[in-house]
Amino acid sequence: MSQDNYQARETYVNIITSVTGSAASQVEGIASVSYEAGLSRNIKLGKNKKNNAISVELYDDMTAIIDISVNVYYGGVIPRIVASLQEKIKTEVERATSFKVKAINVTVAGVVYSN
Repeated sequence: MSQDNYQARETYVNIITSVTGSAASQVEGIASVSYEAGLSRNIKLGKNKKNNAISVELYDDMTAIIDISVNVYYGGVIPRIVASLQEKIKTEVERATSFKVKAINVTVAGVVYSN
């Protein structure tokens, strides 16, 4: 992979990561984007899936797979919240970029109580 291709790919990863985080913050029932349980906003971005709340894999066919970890509020219907999150992310990423979203894998790291 040439340096230009690598930089372009990294730019798209950063854009998609940013759009994903923004979309998640707009979904009712999402308490935070985090790979740890609790309300902290410890968003870590990048490629290392084990330590990052959002990771993006891009493919040559202009598709993307997104992994995101979130905390949800207690009392919400988790499958409904996750489905809303996936749809919001897909819509926003495809609107903002030329990539088609192949999959959005959501991990619910924890459930938090809202005061």
